[in-house]
Amino acid sequence: MEAKTQLSLLTLNTFGVPFFAPDITKRYKYIAQEINHGSYDIVCLQELFSYYNFYLFKKRLSSFPYVAYHKNILGPRGGLAIFSKYQLSEQEFFTYTHPANATIPFYTKIAQNGMLSATVKDFALKLCTTHLSSDLEHDLTSKNKLYKLIRSQSEEAARQMNKYSQKSPAVIVMGDFNIGKYSELYKSFLSTTQAKDIFAKEEAVTYYFNRFKYLYTAHTSTVIDYMFLKTVSKKLTITKNAQVLTEPVRFAGGKKSYLSDHNGLHCILQVNK
Repeated sequence: MEAKTQLSLLTLNTFGVPFFAPDITKRYKYIAQEINHGSYDIVCLQELFSYYNFYLFKKRLSSFPYVAYHKNILGPRGGLAIFSKYQLSEQEFFTYTHPANATIPFYTKIAQNGMLSATVKDFALKLCTTHLSSDLEHDLTSKNKLYKLIRSQSEEAARQMNKYSQKSPAVIVMGDFNIGKYSELYKSFLSTTQAKDIFAKEEAVTYYFNRFKYLYTAHTSTVIDYMFLKTVSKKLTITKNAQVLTEPVRFAGGKKSYLSDHNGLHCILQVNK
């Protein structure tokens, strides 16, 4: 009988917008606690825009000895980091380009949005996390001033996934795409990559605009977080997928709060070796 190995993956946008996101330190400590108590093997986090917030996780996720990120001026490039219990190799950061005549918000210029990737050798898996530029409308049309930028980023993300799939038998890209499910950009990504949306059958919202009051917020709650899998191996299957970190918590002192304006996505990959 073939040996079966499972890999538990989590992706979460941590709601780390500098100066605007409330209770970052309290929320991050609680998120780290929940991750430590969970059964996750690899965790992909977005919106870690400052080194202070990044080190809050690095200090507390002591059971995740392998960390992938690339340096930027204020924090990890793209706000992206991967924490893993398995050794990571071939770490790479692809920075999305700025198309000509496109509107480029100041926060995009600072964050340097892109795709962070690493190889999980034990599973012959190329793991990627990304965060496309934020926008107030997730069902974008060409009339939106940021459409050209986000379309370009989603196209580059698709090309990177295809590039990695040429060398790896399995590629997974997860994170906050800021494009709505069933939107033209979503359909185009799937068509270009021929990847599988691990949560394709799920309709539950992943982003909630009304969980927090702050300056920058979208207009609707919708699905914008994804896990996309592309594999040529029939030995790799999904045995579980679920939204996690969905409920409000109570901090010391009594304040009640959600941990993020996004839910986390969790899946288990089973590899039949």
